[in-house]
Amino acid sequence: MEKYLTQASDNIKESVAEACSAVMPGGHVGVCCQSKDRDYAQNVVEGISTFEYKITFIEYPDGAEANDDTSLDIVGADDDIRFFVGVGDCVIASMLALASVRRDMKYILVTYSPDINGVGYSIDIDERKGKAIAPMRAFVDAKYLNCPYPYADVVASVFSHRVTLIEKKYVNYLSRRFDENLLLEEENILDAIIGDGVMNDRKKLFDGIMRYAAADIQKFKSSHFVMTKLLKELSLSSSIGDCRLLSAITLLKYFKTVLSVEDFHLTIPIDISSKCRRLSKLLGVDISEIIGGVKDRKYQGKWLYIHSEYREDLLGEVLSLEEKSKNIIKSAKRFMPDVGYHLGEDFDSNYLIELIYNLSPITDDCSLVTMADIL
Repeated sequence: MEKYLTQASDNIKESVAEACSAVMPGGHVGVCCQSKDRDYAQNVVEGISTFEYKITFIEYPDGAEANDDTSLDIVGADDDIRFFVGVGDCVIASMLALASVRRDMKYILVTYSPDINGVGYSIDIDERKGKAIAPMRAFVDAKYLNCPYPYADVVASVFSHRVTLIEKKYVNYLSRRFDENLLLEEENILDAIIGDGVMNDRKKLFDGIMRYAAADIQKFKSSHFVMTKLLKELSLSSSIGDCRLLSAITLLKYFKTVLSVEDFHLTIPIDISSKCRRLSKLLGVDISEIIGGVKDRKYQGKWLYIHSEYREDLLGEVLSLEEKSKNIIKSAKRFMPDVGYHLGEDFDSNYLIELIYNLSPITDDCSLVTMADIL
C-alpha cells in the first residue's frame, strides 16, 4: 500500500468540502461509517451540503469486522457514486481499502484518532487479491486532541515503530542497504516522542504521530508487522492497538535474547519444516503456501561477521528501550477505558511464545526472528 497524506484539521467540514470539490464540483458521494459515528459523520459532511451533491450513507453496525464480505456494501453501492468519504476509525479505513481492490474509486478518510492502522498507511491487502487504492487524503480532527481512548493505540503504535526500527536496522546491516532516513525516524521523531517512556502528554503524542505520518519513512515488512497481523487474524483481540502492543512487548524480549548470545555460529535450521507445519495449523492454510517462501532462502556466511559487528550496538538499543518499556506500557494502559484490565484476560503468554517461536518462515530472510534459527 502506498503512503498517503495524513494531516490534522482544525475545521473538518471545510477540509472535506475542499477535498470533494477538488475531485468533482457536484455528483453522488457515499459516506461510510459505523452506527456509533453516524451523528459525527453527518456533521462532517454538512460542509458539502451547499454544493450540488447527492449523499448516500453506507452505515455499518458497531462491532462490524472489515473483510471481503462486509466491504461488498461499498463495492455494490450505486454506480454513480464517484467519491467516498470514510468517517471513523481503522475499521472504516479497512473497509474502503478492501472495497477499492474490487471497485475503481476515490476516497478520503476522516478520523478522530491520530492513528489509523499504524501511522500513515491504510490496511495491507494480500497481493494475491489485488492492489488496494490508497485514500487521496486522511484528515485527523484536531478537536479530538484531548479524547483519551485513541491515545492507547498511539502509544502502542510509537512503541511498535521503535521496536520495528531495531529490526529494520539489523536487516539493513545484513543486506548492506542504507536508509538515510533512519536517523530522522529514530532520534527526531520516535525517541523524541518516547522520552523516558511516560507518554501521557496528548499534545506531544498528537504532534509527534502527525510528524511521523508526514515523514518520508521507508515502509518495512517487519516481524512486528507479521506478528501483529497474525494476532488480529487469530482473534486474540479485536483491537489492533492491543495486538500491536503485545507484539512489541514480546518481540523486544525476544530480540534481547537473540542479541545477548555471545557464542554463536551459523547452522542450517533443522526444524524449519516443523515450524511451517505449526504455522499451517495455526493459520488454517496449506503448508505449501508457507514452505514455498523458505525453500529458496540462501543464508550468507558474511551475515555471521556482520551480526558480530553490530550485535552489541543493537543490544544497547534494546536494553535502553526495555528500561523505558514499563513506563510505555503503563501509559498505554492508562489511556484505555479499563486501564488495560482486558489485556490480562484476553492474552495467553504461552501462546505468544509459541507464535514467535514458529514465526520465522513468514518473516524477512534476515530478520532477527529468522536469524535466531540459524545462529
